[in-house]
Amino acid sequence: MNTKSRLLFFSILFSVLSINSILGQEDEEQSSDDQKEFQKLDFYNLRGTNVVDAGIGGSTLFGDYEDTSIGFYYRAGYKRALSPSIFAGITANGFNFSYNDIDQSLLSVDFNLEYLFIPNEIFTPLIYGGFGMSMDPETDVSAMKAQVGFGFEALIVEKLGFKIFYEYNYGFDDDTEVLVFDGKNDKFMRLGIGVNYYFGGTNQKEKIQKEVKTIKNSNPIIRDN
Repeated sequence: MNTKSRLLFFSILFSVLSINSILGQEDEEQSSDDQKEFQKLDFYNLRGTNVVDAGIGGSTLFGDYEDTSIGFYYRAGYKRALSPSIFAGITANGFNFSYNDIDQSLLSVDFNLEYLFIPNEIFTPLIYGGFGMSMDPETDVSAMKAQVGFGFEALIVEKLGFKIFYEYNYGFDDDTEVLVFDGKNDKFMRLGIGVNYYFGGTNQKEKIQKEVKTIKNSNPIIRDN
């Protein structure tokens, strides 16, 4: 085989290998896209685009306080799915502190982003964080705060989830001692149990079902005889 023949042979071989590599990469990308569509369908079967959130639990202060005890905590809110994993929501909260022979009842409105780690499964860990406003209804004062939390959700049935959660809160505006009268930034935690009721997403589900049917029709399963 002369030099020109060798060059032609290796050129053809290289071209064939390159084409196979490109086609294989496209197949992998298509398979990955198909898998994502199936996962989204699982999400809409189990959950939905809207969530009504309710919970109860306890709250207590962090810091050097005497006779600190856990007070009652309750919450109600709404969340909207930005994607199967990410939700944006608002909650209204009521909570109590007991410290130094003082009982204090506060309210807060919180805005959070929440992330579900496995949204297409019955059980998933979750984390969330955001900003809020704490308010004392008796003195009509308020203070900005930030909060971060984590928890777990397990679906009791489709669309209805049971959750447990822990939340740390940090207040910014205690220089004027508007809430807890100690001259320090307020730090407190809230923990509890609750439920998430999911609804909505019918249009998105129907669209994905059509795409899934197209995927199945274009990739039929051929059984061996």
